[in-house]
Amino acid sequence: MAKKPADTQSGTVRLMVRTAASHGDHPRYRAGLGPFTREPRVVEVTPAQAAELKADPALAVAEVGQE
Repeated sequence: MAKKPADTQSGTVRLMVRTAASHGDHPRYRAGLGPFTREPRVVEVTPAQAAELKADPALAVAEVGQE
């Protein structure tokens, strides 16, 4: 039996991204995406982009469950 893909688009990950409080109200761009602000934003990204977003201390990143 084949393993179910992580989401509907092969190889993509859904993340909710916003800037961390310590970053203030300044917009943030990372991994070719943005602007990210204090308002949470859901994005579909490649695993490489997900790793880059998660590694940024100015961003709060959480995986979004599949509906």
